[in-house]
Amino acid sequence: MTTLIPFCPNRRCRYHRVPEGTYTAYSSFGFYTTQRQGRLARYLCKACGSSFSSQTFSLSYYLKKEGSFAAIQSRLCNTEGIRAIGRTLGLSCASVSNRIGRMARNCTAMHEQVTSAVPAPESLAADGFESFCCSQYFPNNIHMLVGRSSQFVYRYDYALIRRKGRMSEAQKKKRAELETRVKYPVRSIEQSFRRVLDEGLEHCFEDKRDRRLELWTDEKQEYARVLRGKQGAAARAVAKGRLVHRTISSKAARTKDTPLWAVNYLDRELRKDLKEHVRETVCWGRNVNNQMERLSVYLWQHNYIKPYRIASKGKKEATSHAEHAGYETASIKQRVEHIWNTRAFFSRGSYGQLATMTWMRRRTTPLKHNPDYLPSRVAS
Repeated sequence: MTTLIPFCPNRRCRYHRVPEGTYTAYSSFGFYTTQRQGRLARYLCKACGSSFSSQTFSLSYYLKKEGSFAAIQSRLCNTEGIRAIGRTLGLSCASVSNRIGRMARNCTAMHEQVTSAVPAPESLAADGFESFCCSQYFPNNIHMLVGRSSQFVYRYDYALIRRKGRMSEAQKKKRAELETRVKYPVRSIEQSFRRVLDEGLEHCFEDKRDRRLELWTDEKQEYARVLRGKQGAAARAVAKGRLVHRTISSKAARTKDTPLWAVNYLDRELRKDLKEHVRETVCWGRNVNNQMERLSVYLWQHNYIKPYRIASKGKKEATSHAEHAGYETASIKQRVEHIWNTRAFFSRGSYGQLATMTWMRRRTTPLKHNPDYLPSRVAS
């Protein structure tokens, strides 16, 4: 029998984590019919008794209507809102968000796999991109750790912050009333910044070489406290002299010569390309987990699809930001080719805290007291 099934989808089965292409302990188990795809074969695992089909391993698993993942990704990353995408493709807003969630999990899985390798030594820049979700009374900082030369985004995270700046008396009163209904995380900027650094630098010092990296940030005191502290891999690397923290004023000119140009460039691209982050937008995010899923898809496109520099005619094909950061070209192209076809399984990968929070939708949305619904297939 020709091997069609890569592994058993039951995470409790002993054949769940076998290498793809080696699983043969299954047999035919009849057929079933769907309105979208017609007649499909079913299979039965001989070890655990679970039944499944080839569709179980598809990114479009359990979808009732066709809808191009590539078209959604392209439109999302070119300033189209969810309703506009749905109107063009004939999908409801919920269907578009469902597909973006599936895409985000695959993008997260690929990013974790690619960045598990030791990156090329380059100095880094980190900063927070300020936006909001639900209301301008609930601003957030999206921290990003970016390669200064490659503009490759190694890690990113969300932090809810308190609204600041000039407000009228009515606005101050409303903010005070809303703050009685929302629990703000303690030192959220420090906690988020520490998570981004610790995961982003996790593989930088794994090799035996005496690697010494530079990290550039602005002069925010929260960043300095994290790097002067005793908790986290980044603080330990600073103490050992393997990570050098340098600062520059956030008021310095945002030219290409500034050490923070890579994160400033990402700020500009996000403002330009993602509808919910455009200045004075009417398409702001309503759910933090959905917002981070959309960001995951966008940053995947930035890291692995978008050319590092536009190649002139007759010149060699432009490389992606990931390739410029030193990650293997062949592996990236192979993963990109199948990104919208094959469904990633959480139980077959190794994920850090940030990826797990995105995958499992564990971030809290202001004024939303119940956790987000998570289908059982998502956690498998």
